Amino acid sequence: MNSSAEIAVAHVSGEIDMTNASYLRDQMLDSTPNDALALVIDITGCRYLDSAAIEVLFDLSRRLGRRRQELKLVIPPTSPLKRVIELTDIGTAAPVHESLDSALSQ
Repeated sequence: MNSSAEIAVAHVSGEIDMTNASYLRDQMLDSTPNDALALVIDITGCRYLDSAAIEVLFDLSRRLGRRRQELKLVIPPTSPLKRVIELTDIGTAAPVHESLDSALSQ
């Protein structure tokens, strides 16, 4: 995870499922400095997200919100996970960006 005083960035790859989702959440929260304005999770490298992974994204959004921090997601329009993200309406909890540059600039 990369971080600055303003935005923390995490690059996630592989599969996120019930076996590793809570570990991922805990690592994201522990690695996000209290002075960061936002956490950007780049899931460009992910191949699979199950319902536990989606719940972790909603939970991260809630927890970061309590800390007055924002969660942003990066998923390119060509990703096979794009449809999963749309169907689960994760955009109501975290803005979804097509690129890391877009997430960092907004």
